[in-house]
Amino acid sequence: MGLLAKIGTFGDVSAEDDDAVLSYFLKTEAVGRIETGSCYAVIGRKGSGKTALTKFFSQPRREYVTTSPSLRDYPWNLHAKRKNLGASDIESYVSAWRYLIAVKANSILLEQRRLPTNTDAQRAARDFLNDNYGGISPDLSDILKPTHLRISKRIFSPKFAGMSLGSFEFTDDAGGISPDVDAITDALLKNATTLASTAGVDRICIHFDELDQGLSHLDEKRKEMIIGLILAVRSIRSGKEGKVIFPVFYIRTDIWDKLRFSDKNKIAQSSAVYLEWDADTLLEMVEERIRVKLGKRFGWHSVEDEQLMRGSQNKWSHIVSRTFFRPRDVIQFLNHSLSAAIKMSNDAGWFINEDIQAARTPYSKYLKQELDDEIGPHWEQWTEALQAFSELATVTLSKDDFRAAYNRKKTSKNPYDSDEALEILYGFSVVGYRRGIGKGGSGWVFQYSDPDAGWDNAASKLKVHLGLKEIAKLREERELK
Repeated sequence: MGLLAKIGTFGDVSAEDDDAVLSYFLKTEAVGRIETGSCYAVIGRKGSGKTALTKFFSQPRREYVTTSPSLRDYPWNLHAKRKNLGASDIESYVSAWRYLIAVKANSILLEQRRLPTNTDAQRAARDFLNDNYGGISPDLSDILKPTHLRISKRIFSPKFAGMSLGSFEFTDDAGGISPDVDAITDALLKNATTLASTAGVDRICIHFDELDQGLSHLDEKRKEMIIGLILAVRSIRSGKEGKVIFPVFYIRTDIWDKLRFSDKNKIAQSSAVYLEWDADTLLEMVEERIRVKLGKRFGWHSVEDEQLMRGSQNKWSHIVSRTFFRPRDVIQFLNHSLSAAIKMSNDAGWFINEDIQAARTPYSKYLKQELDDEIGPHWEQWTEALQAFSELATVTLSKDDFRAAYNRKKTSKNPYDSDEALEILYGFSVVGYRRGIGKGGSGWVFQYSDPDAGWDNAASKLKVHLGLKEIAKLREERELK
């Protein structure tokens, strides 16, 4: 059996489906910043590694308790009703999220740590959860369901906010959340920090991923709920309890870009980490997987024959140039290359040029399907632009040529003209544009590799991403000067 057969697979493109992802998890700067608490926002494009991070942080640690509650089946319609009608639209869901985080913080401490039952904080948490949720481990989807809460003097003094203890209205007559819930939340947060101290726990970590699950359209209501989570996380992390309670949210770049609220830029600059990869860090990721599969002395150089591809390009550059600098793209390409190599010979010891070439067509189909998932919810007819590229038949093209071809393909249901279409396609890295660089030089600008550049509506020379070359049946013969 050759080396490639021993590798078997470079992993699953979806971290949630890859049981082995933690065995070859590559610790990046993002891990350090999340661990030290210097950030609470993780922003990255689909496939950039957000879910792998939440899997890493869901593993038990001696010094902290941690959970990554799934939002896959979260009842967003119920959450939409739990609005603080006395707050502004932007802040109307902050109270509901703060309460949810406070409940979860108490719950995971009881689940993951053996605590002495004779402490007031432990009894308070257990009584509150049992009385209101029937156990110490309520599902995330159940936390906002109650219409009233039972409040015990174990958490609150005999008089709380001017009301007697016992049954407390969680919702108002309209189904919105009671403004007095904030005081309950504060008490629960304080109780959780006391519990943590008793248990010798430094931090209570709650990681919110999958905010895009089931999301076909980002309407204003969902934007308000996501902003509510962001502001709730910021509120807790900036407060006294934020030294112990560490909620973190993970969000796709395209969703983050559509949100508008005060202090968004401040969060992005001081409290966020962007999951960005380049050819070198992606190679580190691949080599870590090779070492896990074959042994510490192996690396990329061990599994390729070092022969240049056509055009004097090495294999790694050839592969990476067809990706969006995302781990999932590289994994998919390498898995297709593995299949091609092993199909030729189970004794294959390294990749040859033919293996890489054979991977391009199935990989191109994969990349188009990825873009269907990303662009489709926003623009159902985006493939009409792809058809225009196919008609022109070359990777490089002029904007005028695209306009003419696009207008021939555009149907009546397509809402975007050619200039609007190009700006959207640039945002998803389907196309790039030529930009002058330095003393008379020029280079191609793509959103995935240069996210700060922005779209240049005046650009006249365009290039289709190389990963789509095969699916769109494009040639590279013509190079625009």
